[in-house]
Formats: sequence, C-alpha cells, structure tokens
Amino acid sequence: MVIIFCVTCERFYSRLADIKSKCTVALDVSPEECVSRKTIKNVLRLCDSRFSKMRVCGSFTADAGLPLQLVALITMYCIVLLQLAFL
Repeated sequence: MVIIFCVTCERFYSRLADIKSKCTVALDVSPEECVSRKTIKNVLRLCDSRFSKMRVCGSFTADAGLPLQLVALITMYCIVLLQLAFL
C-alpha cells in the first residue's frame, strides 16, 4: 500500500515537472498571444509559490525514497532492540 502511494506521488511530481517545462517552452514559442501567455505565467507562478512535496502528517515527504526510509527506520529499531536484549 505504501509503495503504491509513493509511486503515485512520484508520478504526480514528474507530471508537474513536465507541465512546468512545457509551459516554459510555450512562453518562448508564442510571445504574441497575450491571453495564453498570461495563463501560462499564472500556472508557472502557482506551481512555484504553492507547490511543495506532499508531507505525511507533516513529518516526512511522500516520494520515491519513502519505502527506503521506512526500511532503514525499521532496521535501526531492530538493531537497537537486539543490542538491548543482549546487554
């Protein structure tokens, strides 16, 4: 379940990056169309000012590295428990 969520979030992040790059290219290609230029600028401004990676409970980001971080956390916790058990 966590892996599916992380993959979906990563797809969303990559699509947002694609949209930003396509908007940048569209700004360079059609400087004469003021209506579409204004809309493209608004989209870019919104992406830059409002978007940050999604955070789970405000503590860690949901991206492709989340499953690895969870495995590292569980491994470290198990090592600490083993050290306490053999102390």
